[in-house]
Amino acid sequence: MNVEDALRRLNGYLQRRGKVDGSGGWTEQWLLDILTDANQDMYHRIVQYGPEIFQRSTTFTYASGSESVVLKDMLGTAPAALWYVGTLANNAAVSATNMPMPIQMTRRTDIDNTQSSSSWLANVNLIGAGASFGQYQGHFLGKDFILRPLPQQDVNMFVRWTPAELPALTDPQDELLLGELPQFHQAVVYRAAICAKSAKGEDTSQLEKMYIEMVGPYDANLKMGARSRQRQQPSQREPMRWEY
Repeated sequence: MNVEDALRRLNGYLQRRGKVDGSGGWTEQWLLDILTDANQDMYHRIVQYGPEIFQRSTTFTYASGSESVVLKDMLGTAPAALWYVGTLANNAAVSATNMPMPIQMTRRTDIDNTQSSSSWLANVNLIGAGASFGQYQGHFLGKDFILRPLPQQDVNMFVRWTPAELPALTDPQDELLLGELPQFHQAVVYRAAICAKSAKGEDTSQLEKMYIEMVGPYDANLKMGARSRQRQQPSQREPMRWEY
């Protein structure tokens, strides 16, 4: 469901007549803002149990001699989870001749003693278990991503990750939840309508009932799926992703 369709439905629930600002007590921009908020709320609800659903891959260049880079600047937004971090031989798309080589990721803050740091991978789908690491060790500390030893030439990085936030909804063709999980899109509209009516002190009981009826079964399935994944993972001291 795109923004244009979502706003049309939202106007219907709010019983607005036309699209003139102030009609029904809500401006178009205010409705767009609460739709964005509802979209973010639903996104956070989903990634709490299934963050891998929204994972994406990004390449960037770690410049020669850099002490660190701000990962948010490289990815475009802050990550909620990092699933895989590696290097590419060439500054080009991943291919059979340009596969990423994983780097060791450590959770120690002692970045000057990387040789003794315990390391682990968040996800090895691209390389398979038991593959060898590249020449670098990586650290994600706060907002900074750090390679050690300091690279003496530009390094082509490949990261598979899940965003912490979705971009704001601004264009009529923007899709709710980035177009993923369409079964939740109507619930986003319900959530926005509940917020709008609550702001004016109007009754929201019917909308809340519709929202719960729609979200409840999927929410239970997400929780069940998350518990199932946890049972299938080997026992370990660290989670299967880097989260901050």
